[in-house]
Amino acid sequence: MIKRILLCLLLSVAFLKLQAQENIGSPYSVYGIGLLPANQGPYTAMGGVSAAMRDNRNINFLNPASYTALDSNRYHFQLGISGEYAYISTHKENSNYRVAQNADLNMALRLCRNLYFSFGFTEKSDIGYDLRYSYTISGSTLGKFNQNISGEGGLNDLYAGFAWKYKNLSIGTNFSYLFGKIEKRQTLTADLANSFYIRTSENNRVRNFLFQPGIQYHFQLTPKSRITIGTSMNFTQKLKAKKEFISYKVSTSSGSNTMLDEETLRRGYIKYPFRINSGLTYQFKNKWQAAADYTFHKMSAYEEFKVNQKLKDYYKINAGVTWTPEESGRFWWQRNKYMAGGYFVKSEIQLKETNINTFGVTLGTQMPFVIRVAGRWQELLLGVALDLGMRGTEKQGMIQEKYAKLRLNIAFKELWFVKQKIN
Repeated sequence: MIKRILLCLLLSVAFLKLQAQENIGSPYSVYGIGLLPANQGPYTAMGGVSAAMRDNRNINFLNPASYTALDSNRYHFQLGISGEYAYISTHKENSNYRVAQNADLNMALRLCRNLYFSFGFTEKSDIGYDLRYSYTISGSTLGKFNQNISGEGGLNDLYAGFAWKYKNLSIGTNFSYLFGKIEKRQTLTADLANSFYIRTSENNRVRNFLFQPGIQYHFQLTPKSRITIGTSMNFTQKLKAKKEFISYKVSTSSGSNTMLDEETLRRGYIKYPFRINSGLTYQFKNKWQAAADYTFHKMSAYEEFKVNQKLKDYYKINAGVTWTPEESGRFWWQRNKYMAGGYFVKSEIQLKETNINTFGVTLGTQMPFVIRVAGRWQELLLGVALDLGMRGTEKQGMIQEKYAKLRLNIAFKELWFVKQKIN
């Protein structure tokens, strides 16, 4: 038991170190609390559906009502991480970036007859950008004005969730502690002799609790098919925030600096708006499954220190299918789940009266393995998902991103609560 606990702690430490890495990624993460994940969770290869998804192998932390579908005699452990490569372009220039992001660590178990529990850590939003602009100074033929904007951070979600079932009805809730740091920096430089540059730095620390309930109901449509409907949401919550701001002027010739403004500490809040995600799943035998979700996030109500940030409402549609040739087949390829899906996001960002939308297609598989650990045969589920998508547009001089994401998801079930009778 001690060895197992130490193993979990070591994995947790490695995970937290990974989360602490600075990510330089999408320039669209400059807005609000950063980019909201368009596709995450154990069903990434199905387009990221989650509202009505439930099975006894994956911890679906995006809808806490799903915990009641887990194997009641086992301790569940799940680790997921994704890496991204993106090609960024305008009608004149192009660049690219690589980044690891959207990692999550989850555990779950049954507490008593119909009560289940899960806890874990995941990303809520992601910020990572480094933008450079150059302008000709008015009235000058040679002088230029350079601007560099950069930032990193985002919000993280540390949650504890409970779920309870009665017959075909399951209800649950995640009690989340949202926290994170958002850093924004700006440097203004003039290409003139004996000039100076201005540098500003703004740090926001955010924290508070968030209540996220969920519900699922499943029923037999025919003897061979079943339908599940589900919903998860969060209500509007004011997240406590602390802002530190400093700006100063630096001479390019002497290096001396002059303080322009220093606001060491300002307390307030960031308004995290209402969100709801609803969906439907249809399953035929144990071979075919199809699912679809719809998400609405009222980002037009998003505020920072009582100032509305003029974002738009967020809409998302996800859909996906799975096929399992033979769940108890002799060959490994027969027992695999083959997945495909897609998604479309009308984001909260609108520039030059143009919506910055995202869409993508996904492919992947979940491969079950049986491994021998400490003299026992244990179940391991390895999920691999490929996400190909595009965000934004090159119209009107704006930025378009074409990206490829690879997600690995490992789900492990341990017989912690069953004694071995035969050695």
